[in-house]
Amino acid sequence: MENATSPALPLLPPGSLHLDNTLGALFVGEVLISFLFGAATVQTYLYFHRNARDSLWARGTILFIWLADGLHLAFMSHGLYTYAITDFMDPLALTQCIWSLASTLFAGELTMMPVTLLFSHRIYKLSGKKWPLVFIVPSQVVSCAASIAIGIIIIKMPSYAELQAKYSWLWFVMYGLQTFTDCAIAASLCTLLFRSRSSFARTNSLISTLILFAVSTCTLTSSVSLASIIAYAAAPHNFVFLLFGMLLPKLMANSLLALLNSRGALRTRHAPGVVSVHFSQLPGALVRAGLAGSEVCVTESGKDTHMETGQTSLADLALEPKRGNIGVEAA
Repeated sequence: MENATSPALPLLPPGSLHLDNTLGALFVGEVLISFLFGAATVQTYLYFHRNARDSLWARGTILFIWLADGLHLAFMSHGLYTYAITDFMDPLALTQCIWSLASTLFAGELTMMPVTLLFSHRIYKLSGKKWPLVFIVPSQVVSCAASIAIGIIIIKMPSYAELQAKYSWLWFVMYGLQTFTDCAIAASLCTLLFRSRSSFARTNSLISTLILFAVSTCTLTSSVSLASIIAYAAAPHNFVFLLFGMLLPKLMANSLLALLNSRGALRTRHAPGVVSVHFSQLPGALVRAGLAGSEVCVTESGKDTHMETGQTSLADLALEPKRGNIGVEAA
C-alpha cells in the first residue's frame, strides 16, 4: 500500500535544486552574520563604556539597534535549523519559505531604519537644511514598506516560485532604493564635510578621514545591495540573494558603531592647536585663518597672545556632539 503523501509542493525548475547554493548559502550567511553580530556586540559594549556623555535617546537608540540585530540573527538561526534539522531529508522543503526567514526582513528593517535616521539627523544638524533629507528619508521609507510587504506576502504565500513569478519586482525596489539611500547619505556627508574645510591642516585631515569613512561605508553597503539584486535577477531559484540580503543590516549596524567608537581616537589624533601671534597682529591673523566672527580662546603671555582654536565637532556627526570647550566648529 502506498504511503500517504502530503499536498504537492511547487517544484523548482528541474536540475536547479542543489544544496550548495540553497542550504549551503544559508549556512555561509549564518556564519557571516554571527561573526558580524559578535563584532556589533563588542562595539556596543565599547560604546556604552566610552560614551557615557551621549544623550539618553542616543544611547537608547543604540541599544534598540543592538537588540534588533540580535533578533535578526535569532530568526535566521531558526530558519536554518528548520531547513537543516527539522526538514532533514526533505529537499522540497527548500521550495517553501518559513515564517522565521520572512521575519528576518522585519528585524532587518528595525536595524536599518534607525541607522538611516541617525545619519539623516546629523546631516540636518550639520547643514541646517531639510532638502538633503528629501533624497534619503522617502527612499528609505519606501524600501522599508517594500520589505514589510515581501515579509507579509511570504507568510501568506510561502512558495518561492510564486513569489518570484508575481512579486519579484518588490525585491528589486527594496534593494534598489536601499542602494540609492546609502549613496545619498554618503554624497550629503561628503558635500557638507568638504564645504567645512578650512585653512587648518588638522581640521582638514579630520574631514578627509570622515569623507573616506563615508565613501568606504557607502561602497560596502551599496555593493551588498546591488549584489543581492544581481543574484536574484540571475538566479532566483537559489538562496545566494538571501545571503547578501541578510548581511546588509549587520553591515549598517557595525558601520554606525565603528564611527561612534572612533570619535575618541579622532579627537585625540586631531587635538586643538595653539598658535602664537602678537596682539597687534591678532585681527589680521583671524582673517587669514578664516576665523573672523568665530569664537577663539585668547590668553596673553608677555608680549605675545596665544590663540587656541578648537577642532571641528564633525567626529560626532552620527549623534549630537558632546558639550565641551569647542572654540571653532567647522560644521
